[in-house]
Amino acid sequence: MIEKEILIHPLISGTLALPDDKDTYPAVLLLAGSGPIDRDGNDRKGKYQTNLYKELAHFMTGLGFVTLRYDKHGTGKRNGNWMEAGLSDLATDAKTAMLFLREHPNVDPEKVIVCGHSEGTILATILAETMNPSGCMFLSGGVDNLMEALHHQRQFAYKELFAKPGLKGWINRTLKIDVRNEKQYAKLLEKMKRSDRDTIKIQLFFRQPAKWFREHDAYDTRRALKNVTCPVFAMHGDKDPLLESHVLQELDRLVQGKSQYYIISNMEHGLRVQTEPRSILSMKKMFKDILNRPLHEEGLKTIETWLIDHIKTDPSQKG
Repeated sequence: MIEKEILIHPLISGTLALPDDKDTYPAVLLLAGSGPIDRDGNDRKGKYQTNLYKELAHFMTGLGFVTLRYDKHGTGKRNGNWMEAGLSDLATDAKTAMLFLREHPNVDPEKVIVCGHSEGTILATILAETMNPSGCMFLSGGVDNLMEALHHQRQFAYKELFAKPGLKGWINRTLKIDVRNEKQYAKLLEKMKRSDRDTIKIQLFFRQPAKWFREHDAYDTRRALKNVTCPVFAMHGDKDPLLESHVLQELDRLVQGKSQYYIISNMEHGLRVQTEPRSILSMKKMFKDILNRPLHEEGLKTIETWLIDHIKTDPSQKG
C-alpha cells in the first residue's frame, strides 16, 4: 500500500491510499461524521482519537481500492472553524473530493463509491443524488436526516432517564423533563432558523452552529434518495444508541437501484465491538474502553463482501 499526502484543493488537505501506483483501481471516498474530527477520525485536542477513517481506508485499500479521506473545516491541517461550516459547505468539499478522485490517473472513474459514516451518510446521499457514483455506502446512518436522528436520540435518552430506579426516575417522570426539554429545543431551533449568521450564542457564552442546523433541517434525505440510481449499502450496529435501524427498511422503496442493509450484532456507532447494553446515557463512560477494541470483524466482512460483489474487484488484489 502507498499513502500520499495530497491537496484536493488549495485549501483541502487529504490522504490518498493506493494498492500501488502502476495501475487503475476502483475507489472509495470516505465522508466523515459530525464534529471537529480530521481525516483520520481524530480531534485536535487529542481527547477523541478514534482513527476510524484511517483504519477503514487501510482495510479498503487492502481489498484493492484507492481510498481518499480529507480534513474538514478547522480540523487536521485545514484552517477555519468547523462550527461555521454548514451542510452546503460540507457538500461542496465532498463534491470537490469526488471530482479529484474521478480525475486521478490511478482511479477508474466509472468505479468510484461514496462511503459516509454518521453525518457523512447525509453527504453520501447528496453525492449519490447529484453525481451518480457507482455505489453508495451508509455506515451508522442513512435514510433519516440529522434532525430526525437527533429526535430519536433525545427520545431514547428520556426513556432511559424515566427508567432510572428509585427517586431519580420518579423525579424525572414527575417533572416531565421530556416536555420541558423539547420546548427548550424547539425555541433554540427556531432562534437558529430565524438567524442569518453561521453561529449564534446562547446564554451569552455558548456558541451553536446555526447555519449547520438550518441547512440540515431543510434537507430532505428521503426525497433525495428517490433520485438515487446506484446500488446502496447500509450497515448499523445493534448497540448503536444514536440510530433507529428500522428506518433502513425504507431503502428498498426509496432508491431506484438495488439496496441492501445489515444490522450487526454487538457493534456500536464507531463500528467497534460492544457487548455492553445499548445505552445513550452510558456512551461517554464506555468510550475510552471501546476505542481499545478492534473494528467489528463481522462488520468488516460485510463491507468487504458488498464491495467485492458490486464493484467486481478481483479478490486476488488483496494485499
